[in-house]
Amino acid sequence: MSILLLEPPRLPHPYRFEDVVNAPLSACLLTGYISSVLHKNEIEAEIINAHLYDWSIEETITHLSRKSFLLLCVHIVYLWEKTQDIFDMLSALKTMNLTVHLNLYGYYPTFAYGKILTDFPFIDSVTVGEPEFTSLDLARHILSEKNKGFLDEMNIPGLAFRDTNGRIVFNPRPPIQNLDQLPSPDRQDIDLYKKKGIVTYIQGSRGCYGHCTFCYLNPFYGQVNLWRGRSAKNIFDEILKLRTEHSIGNFYFSDANFFGPGKPGKERAVTLAELILSHDLNIRFGFECRANDIEEYSLSRLVMAGLTNVFLGLESGDTASLKRFKKHISVDENKKAIQLLRDYGIEPTFGLIMFEFNSTMESVRNNFVFLQEMGIMTTPAVTAHLLHHRQTIFAGTPDYQSMIREPTCTDTSFTNYELFYKIKDPKVEAFSEIISNVCRAALSLLPKTFTCETNASDSCIESNLLSTLNNTLITLFAKTLTDFEANKNLENPDFLRDTSRKLVHEVETVFG
Repeated sequence: MSILLLEPPRLPHPYRFEDVVNAPLSACLLTGYISSVLHKNEIEAEIINAHLYDWSIEETITHLSRKSFLLLCVHIVYLWEKTQDIFDMLSALKTMNLTVHLNLYGYYPTFAYGKILTDFPFIDSVTVGEPEFTSLDLARHILSEKNKGFLDEMNIPGLAFRDTNGRIVFNPRPPIQNLDQLPSPDRQDIDLYKKKGIVTYIQGSRGCYGHCTFCYLNPFYGQVNLWRGRSAKNIFDEILKLRTEHSIGNFYFSDANFFGPGKPGKERAVTLAELILSHDLNIRFGFECRANDIEEYSLSRLVMAGLTNVFLGLESGDTASLKRFKKHISVDENKKAIQLLRDYGIEPTFGLIMFEFNSTMESVRNNFVFLQEMGIMTTPAVTAHLLHHRQTIFAGTPDYQSMIREPTCTDTSFTNYELFYKIKDPKVEAFSEIISNVCRAALSLLPKTFTCETNASDSCIESNLLSTLNNTLITLFAKTLTDFEANKNLENPDFLRDTSRKLVHEVETVFG
């Protein structure tokens, strides 16, 4: 096999829980789409999904060392402080096979390609943005007898690389205009996904018509067409094939925004629902969307077709924060969307940023009141995530560009991809640190406490413990917030440290 597509291991980090903002769902089918495009053009390629196979770095190196290949394309996901370990793995692989062309693709390398190519000479090229046809052109180039694998004088749109003088060369590639022309993604490991109970992802669109300052989705695609959707019939045909050939009945759309803009977006969603209903597929599915896209008619048809799960990007219950994020949604619209979903039997999951660079005690209070009023904090896992969630700022986002010059935002990750910052208001920063410690302590307890098989009696005990932990988190947050609003002992570092330890201890004692 001359071409390998690698999904590397994803090393867990004990203090990082914000995976949803790091590896967007829209990235989950990138490798499958590259593979299907290569196969459609009669180029053999093999997917090696070390992450799915639960391989360690050492196991991945061992497996790849037994294979012969000319091109290794690697989907890189930012792994926080563990990212260096993946580059070390790739360096070892390059050492074992000096003639292989090593290419990276994905969201992270798209926005860090300059730094990556500068700091890691063993990386030969980086695909910037949509990878399918850039990867196809690269594969053709590498496999060509004329080129013999070298990039001299090559000019592949969408590919960043070093020329013979060591200068980084890059020509952008326009986004794919007609997504219906793409073949369905390669699902070579579909049986393993089913065995592990992992939902089957469908990508119905790319991009978003929003302009949120914390999001790098549209910059990834080059900001040409902000939202591009497959036709309802094209999506339905893929679902029907998976249903009939693999007996799959549970799907989740990896789209950043399931609905297209305006009335045509709703009509497309209804058309898909009608196709599912007319063929009596009996499936379940979920998606992500903006609160302003939730309206009764399209929602009612989608629910009839099998919609059971909706992730709402609320972002905030504070009007000032929503304006800073350029969300173009009001707090009332967020509330109405939640209530309408509940009216149709769907309890949504939520994206909410409790803390960001410009947070104030007032915005934190507004967020907390919003969560209470809407009855969102129902389980400790959800509550802990929402109460401590801090905005992460990645290269490619408007916020990264606007904040890079802030005096408290000078510390960045080793590839200049993540921007670290202190909240402008020192009181909010101190409060955020305490709450993060408390919520992380709660989250660390959950997998340790509830992994064994239980009988009905045990389940009742666990339910009581979870309820107690949830109430404890809410009570501690409310009390500490009130203390900070009153400026109680704020200037005393010993008090802040002791308060953090005390609150963590209170959480831990819930389980004795």
